[in-house]
This record gives sequence, structure tokens and C-alpha cells, in this order.
Amino acid sequence: MKIAILTQPLHTNYGGNLQNFALQKVLTDMGHEPVTIDRHHTVKLRTKLKLGYFKNLLMHFLKGTPKPLWKSYFSSKKEQAYLRQDITAFIDTYINKTPRLYSNAAVHAVFKQNKFDAVIVGSDQCWRPKYSPNIYTYYLDFLKDNKEIKKLAYAASFGTDQWEYTEEQTARCKKLIQQFDLVTVREKAAVNLVTEKLNKDAEFVLDPTLLLSKEDYIELFVGKNLPDNKGIYTYILDDSDWKTQVVETAKETLGLPQFSNQHNKHTINSEKIPSIESWIKGFADADFVITDSFHGTVFSIIFNKPFISLVNVSRGASRFESILGEFDLMQRLASDFDQQYIEALIEEAIAYDGVNQKLDALRSHSKEVLKKAL
Repeated sequence: MKIAILTQPLHTNYGGNLQNFALQKVLTDMGHEPVTIDRHHTVKLRTKLKLGYFKNLLMHFLKGTPKPLWKSYFSSKKEQAYLRQDITAFIDTYINKTPRLYSNAAVHAVFKQNKFDAVIVGSDQCWRPKYSPNIYTYYLDFLKDNKEIKKLAYAASFGTDQWEYTEEQTARCKKLIQQFDLVTVREKAAVNLVTEKLNKDAEFVLDPTLLLSKEDYIELFVGKNLPDNKGIYTYILDDSDWKTQVVETAKETLGLPQFSNQHNKHTINSEKIPSIESWIKGFADADFVITDSFHGTVFSIIFNKPFISLVNVSRGASRFESILGEFDLMQRLASDFDQQYIEALIEEAIAYDGVNQKLDALRSHSKEVLKKAL
């Protein structure tokens, strides 16, 4: 089957790119021909998002909790292309995609030209309005009159257990989602949201990145001549004093250095954003991982590393709770600095034999759900 994938714009987000890579690989291994619809925001919408960002900065400043500026907002297109070149190389090499599309009309034209047999919405937070301003696109409003194409949602996410839709969005999305042949989501809380708010049955499945094995990811960086590291691998999206305390406690307790393959988005410099391959290798090299990222948590599990997840409430705590709850690892989640608790987590081994058994079972089930729907 020729299958279109509609996910959030391919950008510099490691997890976002890897979930798309993983879903394409799974579909290809099943014998299908996946193509990602590279839908991007319009200039008008990007301007609106930037204004929202600066409004958020001002609010934090007035509250006495200033946040650093993201230098990407001040970079030229040429500078951004240079900074992102390693990420772009990964996308161009591993993800089969359309040219960038900036309107539903352009998306509709691509569907008309390609005659897709099915379309899959997901994964990642494509159903969260704050991250997907073109929210109706992700409910396939441009295909509402097309009865021939199969319409699926795979591991779609709201990113939170709270309902963030307006009344108008709820009413319209409730109508649009009825055309889907299958709805699956990647959080248990999302199953309830779809059922209660959108009046549609939904099933829990794994994020696409968890459908691949550790060996699948190792293949991506083997032979890339990347440096070896050891110590505590950190991937922190939102810095804070208490998260720094967690890292410092781990360094002192374990007697290990800290390393990171993370671009400093708050400084003006000419360093390229580290490649996706180097980001993955960080998990393979790590003796311990500390992260406030959902996909950072996922890759810690894939590589069977001891880790601490630092809850990121503004980005969506339910994502962490859902995946950690599935593997009986809720105790690895910290929401504040408590030295005694953090030290206990550092010293407590993770029983990965049991985790891997559950992962294998969920992986098989998730693939089977997708296979049957297609």
C-alpha cells in the first residue's frame, strides 16, 4: 500500500524526527510505501507563534522568572540552514517525504496526485492545539469527502491529560474523527479524552520509536566516526535550578563526569546542532541518563540505561506517567529536588529483564494493531 504519514513539521526535534523515521521503517518492513507529508506553518502562522513566544518571555520577566532568548529567532535563513545541516542530512537520507507544503490546498493536491491507499496521522503531539495550530489538518478535514482512502491515527498524542480544545475545536474535531477507521494514542489518558470528548473509541499503543530495537538504532551511528563518551548523559529541554541540583548530585554520588550532545539554543554561536546519530549514541555510551524529555526517557529504556526522568509539566507530564507506568518505572520520575530521593534513585538498579519482556509484548501488540488496520 502507498501510505501517507501526517505528523508535525520535520524540524530539529530529535524525538519528532525519530518517531517519523521509526514509523516509516516499520511500514516499509511490512511491505508498504510510506511518504511523510511535510506540512509546515505559513509565514502568518509562524509570526503568530513568535508573538506568543515573546509574550511568554514578557510574562516570565514580569513574574521575576526571566527566561533566556532562543537565538534561532534571530538567525537568518542561511545561518539556520548551517546550524541544522546535520539534522537535515538525516531527514533527507532516512525519511521519504514530499516537498514542504504550506496550505491544505497544497496537501490536497499531493493526495490527488499520489492516490494514497491510506493515511496515518501521528505520532507525537499532533493533536495538541498549542503545537499544531493547523489542528483540523490533523483530523483530515481536507479528506472529509474522500471515502476511498483508509484513515488511521497511530500513537497520536494530546501531550496532556487536560482538555485544551475550545468548544468550536471540540465540536468540529468530534465530527471529523468519526471518519477514522482506527484511532490509537500513545497515552492511557488520551484513550479517555478521545472517548469522552470526541465520542470515538481509541486504543493505547507504543510510540513508534519503541517499535524498533536497540540494534536498529545502533546501525544509524556505526561507522560515523563519532567520539566515544562515558559518564552521565544529560538531555534537558528546560533548564532550572532544581534540575541542575539533580545533575550535580548524580555526578557527586556516581563520581562520573557529565556529557551532552545538545545544542545551546540560548547562545549566539556558530556551532551546528548535533546530529541525530550522535544524540542516539549518547544513550548507548551513557553510564546514567538524566532527562526531562519524553523521547529521552524512551531511549533510556530502549538502551536499558539507569535514568531519572525530570517531569516537564508545561510540556505534558501525562506522557511521562503513561510510558513509565506501563513498565512499572514510575519511581524514576522526579518533579522536584529531594536529595535523599534522588540519591536513592541513583543507587537503585532497574530490573530491565521484566521491562524488556513487557516492551516485547507491547511492541508486538502495537505492530499487530497497525498491521490489521492496513
